[in-house]
Amino acid sequence: MIAIPPALARRVLDAAPDAMVIIDTFGTIWFANRQVSVLFGHAHDAIIGESIESLMPERFRTQHVGHRGRFVGNARVRPMGTGIDLYGQRRDGTEFPLEVSLSPIEDVGQTLIAAAIRDVSDRKRVEAELIVARDAIEAMRELADRANQGRKRFLEAASHDLRQPLQTVAHLNDTLRQLLTTPAAVDALARQEQAIGEVSRLLNALIDIGKLDAGAIKPEPTDFRVATLFEELRAEFTGVAAIKGLQLEIETCDGSAHSDPTLVEHILRNLMSNAIKYTREGRVRLYCLRESAFVRIEVVDTGVGIPPDQVPYIFDEFHQVGPAVSSHDGYGLGLSIVQRLTKLLKLEIEVRSEVGRGSAFTIVLPAGNGRANPEHSAAHR
Repeated sequence: MIAIPPALARRVLDAAPDAMVIIDTFGTIWFANRQVSVLFGHAHDAIIGESIESLMPERFRTQHVGHRGRFVGNARVRPMGTGIDLYGQRRDGTEFPLEVSLSPIEDVGQTLIAAAIRDVSDRKRVEAELIVARDAIEAMRELADRANQGRKRFLEAASHDLRQPLQTVAHLNDTLRQLLTTPAAVDALARQEQAIGEVSRLLNALIDIGKLDAGAIKPEPTDFRVATLFEELRAEFTGVAAIKGLQLEIETCDGSAHSDPTLVEHILRNLMSNAIKYTREGRVRLYCLRESAFVRIEVVDTGVGIPPDQVPYIFDEFHQVGPAVSSHDGYGLGLSIVQRLTKLLKLEIEVRSEVGRGSAFTIVLPAGNGRANPEHSAAHR
């Protein structure tokens, strides 16, 4: 075996990235590499022959003598002070956190211990910052949860306390219509009824958005017959389309889909309402395309269409494409609700449009397994 010259061994140890010392069983430093002087600020000659305890804060020195004695009695390679915060002390008195790895040196005639010392100030600082960040995140999460609970309670109250006065006003309006028969009174009551309807639609939309943003609506996915949903939409929108002179085409759709049927109906109701709103003449068509694992449902109209530069904004609150078709056509909240619902249900929504020729909105649902629930409630509304 070729022996390594002492000078080469010294250069190798001096090149090590960690501070390294060799001590005897009494804690006397026999050897220290260059990094020890760099780390602790002592000249090399001043360290050799000193006690290893001189490199740590005074409050730890007595305790360390006991630890050193126990290591000598059971010498093996291991980290020092597992689970204990260790500190070193520089020549100028400043302290810093460190890690120490201990290793016995054998076959040299006596028990010697090699200690590799590493400054972990940066790691401790990062750990402290992470703890502060974690605590801040937890505090923000708690505040958000409290705020969310407050929003839910407000929405529950608003849903009842704000709708009730509107319903009262609507009933009073109906009563006045029976009592007042002059043309001027009839006209005034008709305008008032229209205003009540607009406020009611806006309030319902805002409450829906609030519930969605507050997480108060929880999907209840199940298999359902798409045809049943289509028939309900036909009953709701046939008269609305006829008033505008539009042709309403709702095709039959066999098979089932898997999602929350009430929320899907809410999506399609908003899409249908939006299509009728922006179609002056022609038709609005609702149909489905069955694929192996999906059901594509499309609402197509021959309306005003959407300019390409407006498509990214159509799901924003209170955004309307161009001038309103009518002064009573809503407030641009329908598509905002549609987007929130599709995200909640994890569905895809596609938009195709051409100015002057109409638009098509498509949602893609997972196909059902054939055991559709024949009825679905409006529990979420």
